[in-house]
Amino acid sequence: MTGTPAEQAPSTTLGALPRPAPEPTDLAVAVRVAQLLLAEHEHVDHEDVFALNRAHGALTESLRILLRALDTERGEGQ
Repeated sequence: MTGTPAEQAPSTTLGALPRPAPEPTDLAVAVRVAQLLLAEHEHVDHEDVFALNRAHGALTESLRILLRALDTERGEGQ
């Protein structure tokens, strides 16, 4: 290269590369999904049966996801 050191791109060695962010844990993902589902259905019109069914489904799924992440799901025989 003909440029001065200040003009040259810095070399990248394996040790110089930034480390990728660690993957979130299953529990962290489950908590975030549960928070989003619950926030989406925080206010429900109790006269709207469809909205109540959706809110119930979101609550059920939130609990299921959290229990799965904690490895405490109900077994088949229970």
